[in-house]
Amino acid sequence: MKKTYLIFALLLGICLTSLGQNLNSYKYVVVPDRFDFLKEPNQYQMNELAKFLFEKYGFTAFMASESKPSDLSMDSCNVLYADVIEDSGLFQTKLQVLLKDCRNQVVFTSEEGKSKEKDFKQAYQEALRNAFNYVEAINYKYDGNSAKVKEEVPETQIRNIPGPAKEIKQEGKVEEVIVSAIPKKIQKETKVLERVSNKRSYFSGELEVYLLQTEYGFQLVQKEMEEPFGKLVKTGSANHFIYSTLQNTGIAFFDESGNLNVEILTENGNTTSTKIYKLKN
Repeated sequence: MKKTYLIFALLLGICLTSLGQNLNSYKYVVVPDRFDFLKEPNQYQMNELAKFLFEKYGFTAFMASESKPSDLSMDSCNVLYADVIEDSGLFQTKLQVLLKDCRNQVVFTSEEGKSKEKDFKQAYQEALRNAFNYVEAINYKYDGNSAKVKEEVPETQIRNIPGPAKEIKQEGKVEEVIVSAIPKKIQKETKVLERVSNKRSYFSGELEVYLLQTEYGFQLVQKEMEEPFGKLVKTGSANHFIYSTLQNTGIAFFDESGNLNVEILTENGNTTSTKIYKLKN
């Protein structure tokens, strides 16, 4: 039992560590003055609280309306843009923290922070603090060296991404650029994800579910139901996700056949169980 728990903890730790390493190359976080689910700027002090929590967990954060350092203004791609989204139900307030890069791509999505408080301010603030537990788990620490490597990628490497051929007019000598092959492991993971990139049907026993792609990963929706019952949240590994439902949390991945394999941590916290959603052919 201890062995299975350690394996699960190791997998989760690897996902969070990999994700943290990806975020360490970003120097700043910008928090908006108002979140979309609220009516007023900094309503319930939510935006100031988000900034405070980012700073508490090692980030250098600014409000969108604040004056900012010159290197942030000159290079908007060394900054992450924070957002908080709401998915509350009738009896529970649920919030998630998102981080986007300068291309508006989501690079981090927290698990849901939840609260059963009835007072709006208390509920929102408690849910936000709980969502930030997953930000804390990343163990963020700015690494200027990794940021420098990212900035110093040779221009020829950036321009030679496989894609449709285009006619390019050049003056002077044209240098031959050799592009190295894409590693087999990446090709393999990419092919697996391509199989599930659109709406696909899966079976777990007699239960049929759909996987709907979202900006943070996938939603799991039971057939003939409108509301999702679970989520797959992206991690730093291309083919590994954090699996989350109201009842369970775990680590998920797609195998070579496109089936969804989930390692679920049981309620006693000592063992894991495996659940497989088989891809409908």
